[in-house]
Amino acid sequence: MKRGTFRKSSNKLLLATLALAVATPVYAIPATYTVAEAATKTTFKDVPKSHWAYESIKQVAEKGLVAGYSDGTYKPSAQVTRAEFATFLSRVFDGNDRTPSKFSDVGASHWANDAIQEGLAVGFIKASDFSNNKFEPNKAMTRGEMSRWLANGLAHANADYGKAIEEMANSSLTIIPIPEFYGGGVNKKDLPYIGVALGTGLLSGYEDFTFKPNGNTTRAEVATILIRFMDAMKKAPSDFTGLKELREVSETGTNILTISNFKKSKYGGYEDILGKPHTYLNNTGVATIEHAIFVDTTGTKPKGIFKDMFFNEKGEDKILLNKGIYAIYYEYTFKPSRDVSVQSVKNGSDMNFASNLLVDKSKIASFHLSSPKSTSTIEFKKGEEYRYWAFNGVKVKPGEKLSGRTDDGSMFIYEVSK
Repeated sequence: MKRGTFRKSSNKLLLATLALAVATPVYAIPATYTVAEAATKTTFKDVPKSHWAYESIKQVAEKGLVAGYSDGTYKPSAQVTRAEFATFLSRVFDGNDRTPSKFSDVGASHWANDAIQEGLAVGFIKASDFSNNKFEPNKAMTRGEMSRWLANGLAHANADYGKAIEEMANSSLTIIPIPEFYGGGVNKKDLPYIGVALGTGLLSGYEDFTFKPNGNTTRAEVATILIRFMDAMKKAPSDFTGLKELREVSETGTNILTISNFKKSKYGGYEDILGKPHTYLNNTGVATIEHAIFVDTTGTKPKGIFKDMFFNEKGEDKILLNKGIYAIYYEYTFKPSRDVSVQSVKNGSDMNFASNLLVDKSKIASFHLSSPKSTSTIEFKKGEEYRYWAFNGVKVKPGEKLSGRTDDGSMFIYEVSK
């Protein structure tokens, strides 16, 4: 087996071991339909009070952000085009700055030209994101594009959002908790923007946890997103725990300081040992820690932006809940000195550099995580290199320490304050 070939796992949790839509046509907003006119129409005959987005649609209509149609409808199931979304966001910013558009398919007479020029000035639209100088105004917005525009809009309101984008874009440690991150189907350039959208709650995944970056968004969904966006503009990135987790992972390979009550000691943290070799005492091989992702399982419900990626509260994982334990999901690189199993690696090894607890098999399948198939089968072959996920846990009590050391003496030590 070559590096990264592990896929499915049979998760055997031992608590003692832890110590631990029908297609709809796209409608363009008529150029003659003004914001003032839209503001007078706040309810629509095709959006009854029982509609899930009724309140959000009413709010954006009252604010003059999204207009209805002359026939008294809102068309909540219609997909949102680039021209429409540019118009909606431009109304949120409502500024005076404009940057002339060089798009060959958006002339001066185009009904959304002014909004697009404002988008270019604000920065939520980047000319470099479009090829052949074509904006394609009637093209339906994808969720990946929407994430990009929203994140850039937040960066205009607060420069620290721009730093968050840069951190996630430029780090090899970045992990975005969507199945498409490892499974494909997403433009890698969109990942930091999707991270901001997820971390701030502007957008979320579907029931199967996929983000569907190439999927489209309806006018009903956009109403809700715009309300969330205006709220996020009033806040700093540090106000969103999920975004703080993603930024910490991009910087240090772990989210321990954001999601847990462990404090880093003066001797170092995970960032000081990532990728450095640790030779096992039982001569099974050499391992490195690549990531250490924490999920707060101390209460009755798992917490943290990575919970859906790793923790299955409907499966065997639920045994961890409400027992004062944090679940730690380690990504290891391992080169065995002899043919061994996961269990053999664990025996005689530092608990944080090896674990015989495997990630829930449904999570491995959904999020395309690399993992051994079992703990007892000899799957590690001498001389090969493997990269895989497994997990451990640590109890939360005053004075509890979490530590490890690499061959060169580098250490990580965290402690719960007494």
